[in-house]
Amino acid sequence: MGFLKYKDAQNLSLTVKWKTTPCQSGESCWCRIIEPEQELKDKDGNEIYIVGSGSIPKIYAEHIVKLHNASLNGG
Repeated sequence: MGFLKYKDAQNLSLTVKWKTTPCQSGESCWCRIIEPEQELKDKDGNEIYIVGSGSIPKIYAEHIVKLHNASLNGG
């Protein structure tokens, strides 16, 4: 998705499912990135991330994503 103002893209990111992905260090790294399941960019091409690399431990990231995705399904 493109053509959105950054703030609008941020707001949209709260309404879509998220996923965790490993940082550049790979699967064995302690942290995870949280991002929308489908790439989301603003009109200037800035990609939206929920939590960037090196910011949150894997176990917490996975829990946050589980809770967020469940909340989208009414649970």
